[in-house]
Amino acid sequence: MGRETSPYIVGDFWLDKRRDGKSPDVWQIASYNAETRSISYRSTRCRSLADAKGKITAHFESARARGAQHPTEAKVIPLLFLYWEEHGKSVVSPAQIASSLRCFIGFLDQDPDTGLDLAVADITPNLFVRFRVWRMGPHSYDVPWGGKDYKHTSAKGVRGESVQRNLDDIRAALTHHADNGRIPYAPKVPAVPDQYRSQAKDRVLSMEELGAIVGFARGDIEMLRFVLLILSTAARPEAASQFDPRTQWDEGRKLVDLHPAHWQRTKKVNPILPAIEDMAAILRAWRASNSARVHSKRTAWRTLRRALGLGDEVVAKTIRHTVATYLRTNRVPTDEIETLLGHRVLKKTTGVYAKYDPDYLANAQGVLTTMFREVMAAADVWDAGHVRAKVGNGQTVVMRRDSPEAAAFLASRESEGD
Repeated sequence: MGRETSPYIVGDFWLDKRRDGKSPDVWQIASYNAETRSISYRSTRCRSLADAKGKITAHFESARARGAQHPTEAKVIPLLFLYWEEHGKSVVSPAQIASSLRCFIGFLDQDPDTGLDLAVADITPNLFVRFRVWRMGPHSYDVPWGGKDYKHTSAKGVRGESVQRNLDDIRAALTHHADNGRIPYAPKVPAVPDQYRSQAKDRVLSMEELGAIVGFARGDIEMLRFVLLILSTAARPEAASQFDPRTQWDEGRKLVDLHPAHWQRTKKVNPILPAIEDMAAILRAWRASNSARVHSKRTAWRTLRRALGLGDEVVAKTIRHTVATYLRTNRVPTDEIETLLGHRVLKKTTGVYAKYDPDYLANAQGVLTTMFREVMAAADVWDAGHVRAKVGNGQTVVMRRDSPEAAAFLASRESEGD
């Protein structure tokens, strides 16, 4: 059977049967290779013509997605699959990205206003409103992915944070293709409104997540100092961003004054604390570098969060909340936790002497040391399994060290003598 007699043709592809007689009942996707002047075949693994039509259409759209397209012709689902192949499966949280893309495809399959043929030009803000309502209510879907059928059922729906994570991944996929010139623009993907989301204080980071944050921050010394200062002292992020070790670190007494000298005293107390030994070494190096303070790290934090696959609810203050939760879980006395967090004001005379008492916050310091070392160990594990790299658009991405993309990146650096 040749192209001229094929029962179905899509672009440069047509359905055919193998000419060597093998698998005579299975439809093949045929295409002409101009370089070899021969016809190549790709099995649809379908005996049904109707099923084979679906396969060849998907194959055609996938091939077309690699080139520049007009928004009215660029189909969203092939772009999502291509994003997964080129980027999603190599990042730190591939399972989460795959889940986000699958559930959006499942939604499109059920949405009466769009369907699976949704084009980039047809994306509207209301589409994502319907997606949020669908996800936050009872729903289910069955989506083919990587040769398997993924079935998911949610009897009660998901929280706003989960929907936001899905939207972040969809936005990243569309932006990826816009950055690579395949579509002229990335459609706006609005965030989930605040009333449908929990406050950041409800989020507690796992040791693995903290380790990933520290591991990633090792590529930015200012960001690393900022993160470690909060981790070791539970400092408020706004105070940590203004920390100057030249004036706020007393090495003789091993005390850290978390209140910037140029700030007025307010009801928000930034206490004086004994530094844990592990942080003291970092503070010495920090002061020796003559670097004043971390300054604003909003952009760096967004980069970190995107690269690690963390949701928008994860902010710098989430580290402070996680530290406080860890202290409570490990039965540190409440008065020590409140003093550490600046929620408890010591009486003037008691406060003066407590700062120099070896037992001042002793329980908290012991648990903080344990937590700090656990996080640093988790960071070492993360470092051993991941690679940071900058892609063509200047964005920093994270790849699993055992992925082909990471191997290619490392090989290119080695060839450049870096």
